[in-house]
Amino acid sequence: MISLNTPTKLPSKIRWYWLTKIIILIFFISLIFSFPFMFLTENALSNLFKILLIVIGLPLFLYLLLYYNSFKFIIEDTKITINSGVIIKNSKSIPFNIVQNVENVRGILHRVFGISKVNIWTSSPEQIRAYKGSTTHKPDGSLDLIIEDGDWLKNFILSKHSN
Repeated sequence: MISLNTPTKLPSKIRWYWLTKIIILIFFISLIFSFPFMFLTENALSNLFKILLIVIGLPLFLYLLLYYNSFKFIIEDTKITINSGVIIKNSKSIPFNIVQNVENVRGILHRVFGISKVNIWTSSPEQIRAYKGSTTHKPDGSLDLIIEDGDWLKNFILSKHSN
């Protein structure tokens, strides 16, 4: 259970989950970039991978670390407030009485780490993004939490919404 009215940081499992996502991303980017250069020697390919790791991986890792340390959320009786951002600080409060849906998403990597992404949906028009003739939807709030905490948060928000 998550404490009410207390700023809460993300669990350390989330940091390892994000780090694993970055490593997988760098691996696939290095495969894509190295594909045209497969005729190069093994030493040249390893140098290309090292360059990609420094140019892409290191800045991503530093940003991830700063973002993880700046991310906090507060659950109150009537709302949840999510504070995040490294360069530009964001603070979003979502009152429970306007929540339309709360969903827990567990992909393969989520399940490996025992975490769940909690998406909070409202009737806000800000969720709808129009881009080149297609429409995408983005939740008003999103948190990566341990599965038990994610289930608790979902049930807590929905129980407050029904009151």
